[in-house]
Amino acid sequence: MNAAKPNKDKKDAHFKTALCGLLVSLAGIYIALLLPLHSNVPTFPPAAPFAFAAGISMIAAILWAADSVRSISKYGLGTGVPSVGMFGVGLACVIAVFAAFLNTIWSPILGAALALAIGWTAGKLINSVIGMNIPGMEKRVAEITAGCTLAMIASFVIVTGTVEVFMVENYIFTGTVALAFIGIAVAVFHAYNANLGPDEMQNRTRMLTILDASMLLLIFGIIAFLFRAGGGMNIQTVIGPLVIIFMSIVFILISYYKFWTYVKRDAWRITETGLLPSEEDLN
Repeated sequence: MNAAKPNKDKKDAHFKTALCGLLVSLAGIYIALLLPLHSNVPTFPPAAPFAFAAGISMIAAILWAADSVRSISKYGLGTGVPSVGMFGVGLACVIAVFAAFLNTIWSPILGAALALAIGWTAGKLINSVIGMNIPGMEKRVAEITAGCTLAMIASFVIVTGTVEVFMVENYIFTGTVALAFIGIAVAVFHAYNANLGPDEMQNRTRMLTILDASMLLLIFGIIAFLFRAGGGMNIQTVIGPLVIIFMSIVFILISYYKFWTYVKRDAWRITETGLLPSEEDLN
């Protein structure tokens, strides 16, 4: 009975992460989408003064997907960590854009539901057709796909202030979607890949995930600011991006400090390597 308890604790911890990731990401997206509707002054692009809530959503969704990557990748020696991350965000890109083209307020929920269904089906095919037979593959691929989909939809809201198709088209045609694809994928798989080894600890890996997601959020905040400044600078349109930029910088500083604290806690020895060798030294 005692031997089974650690496994149960790990499952409970992951379930809580998954539940929080789903609920927080959906709640933040809808806060950012719905609260501006009470404004009587229309702006273009939409003002989205509460876009910072979508920023928190994106971090929560990435944290959920990254924790699922950690869970499935611990089955082996970590091989395939980037592959499963890129696979999940690839599905997420298509699903998120499809959900936006439905052009409804229910697009985030529909996108999450569709991602869970398609992700589970993909995991089933990986196990049954390819024959990998990895326990829990269906569930974890579904979670990675759903987390990446919600992170992608949150980025729509951060940059454009809406999930309406006429604005999301601008997001796509300016190439921002390519940046989102790479940025979300790296944020999802980098933390576990970077901490891979016998001393990998969940809190250290999660803190690096938050750091990665916060740096991506800073980039999206800058893009959102430039996007709105191009449509006519006024305080209503730029307040959301400015809050996101400030918030992401705070998150970066805190998460970097905490991550470095965990590294020093877990490392046997920290050795200063000095400057990188020059070209002459290498030759």
